[in-house]
Amino acid sequence: MQSAYLNGYYDEMIEFLRNVFSTALKTNDALGKGVLTGCLRIAKESVFTGLNNFNVYSILQRKSSSCFGFTSEETKELLESYDMISCEATVKEW
Repeated sequence: MQSAYLNGYYDEMIEFLRNVFSTALKTNDALGKGVLTGCLRIAKESVFTGLNNFNVYSILQRKSSSCFGFTSEETKELLESYDMISCEATVKEW
């Protein structure tokens, strides 16, 4: 979406995604639930016009914090693999 906005084809991208999501999520009898992930919050009024019963969960919300990210063990393994284990306390605090 960001690239579409910066390169002048935002409206076309909105229309394309609206059609894709409507077909894939709203009129798909084989799908009970769907999960979309991304790094930008896109207003419901644009791409998701016509879809209902949908929730947005952010990594910044405490209620969903246990659903995103790495476990303590995974974080420790990553820090060890990048020789950054000395940063463990800082990462844990963050």
